[in-house]
Amino acid sequence: MPTDPGNLGQTFGRFMFRGMDKMRHRDAFGIGEPTATDFTGFDRYRQIVLVTFKKSGEAVPSPINHGVADGKLYVRTDASTAKVKRIRNNPNVLVVGSNLRGKPSGPVVAGVARILPEEEHAHADAVIAANWSLPMKLFERSLDRGSQTFGVAMAFIEITPARAGRPTEPGTHPQS
Repeated sequence: MPTDPGNLGQTFGRFMFRGMDKMRHRDAFGIGEPTATDFTGFDRYRQIVLVTFKKSGEAVPSPINHGVADGKLYVRTDASTAKVKRIRNNPNVLVVGSNLRGKPSGPVVAGVARILPEEEHAHADAVIAANWSLPMKLFERSLDRGSQTFGVAMAFIEITPARAGRPTEPGTHPQS
């Protein structure tokens, strides 16, 4: 067991994310092309599937909590996760409403993700927290305390709809 608090927190995070990967619904891997151009109706979902893309173009779905405000989606995750790295390399994403396990249940929207600077974290956190059920709020705030205790940095991500009818950059949005 690592003795450095940062390493212990990161180890716990990797263990937790590995468990979540095992419960991910198989339909999360079959998300198709975008069918909508904005996030209308996403406030009805507690969860979404955020699809990011590897350098190879392979799609990687991640069920995640979110919040909606001013036509944008907000999500948060451990800053050391692979999805943050993939977004840095390619900000083009797909988003679809889902259940807790990531079974898609709504329109697919192409978006552009932006990792927020620290001064925008409070707004994003409030938007995301407004979409939590009571049990999720208790769970997420306990994770917050653990993250602070073990020095696990959080990344907040803002997703805006991609421009309708135009890819954000030619060749950067692979066929899924």
